[in-house]
Amino acid sequence: MPTTTETSLREAFVRARRSRSLVDIETLPVPADLEAALAVQADVSSDMGYAHLGWKVSITDGRGLVGLMPGPFLKPGDTYRSVPGAELRLEVELAIRLGRDMPRRPGNPYSRAELLEHCHSAFVGIEIIESRIADWTHVPFPLWLADAMGHGGYLIGQDVPFEVFDEVADLTCTVELDGDVLYDKPAHHANGDPLTPVLAWANRETESALGGLVAGQIITTGSLCGGVLAPNLGPVIVRLDPLAAISFALA
Repeated sequence: MPTTTETSLREAFVRARRSRSLVDIETLPVPADLEAALAVQADVSSDMGYAHLGWKVSITDGRGLVGLMPGPFLKPGDTYRSVPGAELRLEVELAIRLGRDMPRRPGNPYSRAELLEHCHSAFVGIEIIESRIADWTHVPFPLWLADAMGHGGYLIGQDVPFEVFDEVADLTCTVELDGDVLYDKPAHHANGDPLTPVLAWANRETESALGGLVAGQIITTGSLCGGVLAPNLGPVIVRLDPLAAISFALA
């Protein structure tokens, strides 16, 4: 049975999503642990009627974790419509689309090679971070996880060969907003290999309330440029040289 904290968070996040508004962090309790945070995600997803179309992954204290990406996904040329007053950040990422289910295998962990064998394709993606929490900069991690790690939206860009996961150091990320270059540096993934957090979640010790990895889902592997703050709205051009150039807009 959900705790009082889980119920309060579920109600607050569902209300914020439905009304396209932000929640004051001072009014939000913090989940007791990471399992409780994932349970809040699952409850919010159920209440909102979200499809489990994709995941963002990360590693915390050696443990794989996910945030639900329910879609609908953007494509190049689209406009992302944000909540008034929300802080937006942009993350240039590499992602995979599963071609086969990856059921949890206790005692028989997936290898990197097996993960790639389960993939249908790889592509460049752009995650838009837009938390339901106002002033979330110093949010406790379990509360951040309960809010799907701040997931706002996701743009699916050009397909790329799987070999790109071995060549991240050869890539350069550039983010331009309304004619101003906000970021222009070599690509860097916090875990070195972008597939590391995907494997950490695929090899999780216990099943979560959110469920497993299913064919057709996309998994975005984490930022190659940190979280680039968007100081204003307008047209965006993102480049992951030499692979892709993607244009869209923030509104």
